[in-house]
Amino acid sequence: MPLNDRGIVPARIKEARESRGLSMAELSEKIEVTSQAISQYEKGIINPSPFILKQLSNILEFPYSFFFKPIREKLCDNSPVFFRAMKSTPKKYKNAYGYYFEWADEIYNYLNKYVKLHELELPDISEYVTGEPLDFKTIEEIALSVRKQWGIGNEPISNFVELLEDKGITLCRIKFGNRKIDAFSQWYNGNPYIFLGSEKGSAVRSRFDAAHELGHLLLHPHMKLEDVYKKEKLDIIEAEANYFAGALLMPITSFPKEVIHNSIDYLLLLKEKWRVSISAIIMRSKQLNLFTENQINYLNRQMTSRQMWRNEPLDDILEPEEPRLFNEALELIIKHNIVTIDQFLNDICLPRREIQNICCLPDDFFTPVKKESKVELKIIK
Repeated sequence: MPLNDRGIVPARIKEARESRGLSMAELSEKIEVTSQAISQYEKGIINPSPFILKQLSNILEFPYSFFFKPIREKLCDNSPVFFRAMKSTPKKYKNAYGYYFEWADEIYNYLNKYVKLHELELPDISEYVTGEPLDFKTIEEIALSVRKQWGIGNEPISNFVELLEDKGITLCRIKFGNRKIDAFSQWYNGNPYIFLGSEKGSAVRSRFDAAHELGHLLLHPHMKLEDVYKKEKLDIIEAEANYFAGALLMPITSFPKEVIHNSIDYLLLLKEKWRVSISAIIMRSKQLNLFTENQINYLNRQMTSRQMWRNEPLDDILEPEEPRLFNEALELIIKHNIVTIDQFLNDICLPRREIQNICCLPDDFFTPVKKESKVELKIIK
């Protein structure tokens, strides 16, 4: 029987380790115990001493109390985690970022006790989604159906992230560092979550990532985990989500009417209006046969000669669309003294860095403001 007399939750040790992308061997070197010991801690066969637990807390940068935090009840089956670059994302990072959904869901439910968050309002596309591969004509119909049911017409979407939050989809923007991850999403405990990277360097590409992940949430909620890791299945669902993103952001009923010239400079005007990248405009134009093959080849050569495949004009001017739900809800309950910052941190019991990322908080949010002490001086009579 696992020894757990002091209330340590073994699964939390594994969670903290995997969320930092460390193997048992790597962690064992840092705290100078054997890999076998780490394995026994995580299985609950033995408990780490208070000294070792403190080391784990310091090295993994988790609050000491996190390791005593009960595991939340699973309300329903979760979908697989969809990564924007599933093939190239190492397994250890998939494991690490998979925990972010649990953390975001915990924060969501905490805030939802005090603030009425947006109710989920997803379009009904059940007639299209049957589990079979979707052809591009059907995806065009789905994209138009989403626009119609959400009441956004055929015009450019002014703020896509705000739209998703209004419809009950929770978005977070976090720092991936140099891990070559753009975005990921999942249905977790019945709630849809999208995580976007904060280092994309292009507001329009990040917006396309959000639309791509929305595609996964709508088109592939019942995918099996094993299917996501099969190359042929993965290629299909990635192509579907990618096509959906373009069809949603550049609808077939209005966008083609605006593509009247095939110069890069003209496409730059479309980029500013529709808030999509020039490369996405070229791809969408190719899908809808708006340009000839020679015109597409010409545009691609222009993109190469101007070195625009990675950095396009306006990328440094157009502002990224930032998630606001968690940020505003947390500020609201603190401002009205419903909870204090310390109470929130104690209740959530997660690293401050992760909370700041998930809630899109400024770096100094948890830093107390120092009040200048004034010395009262009196004149000597």
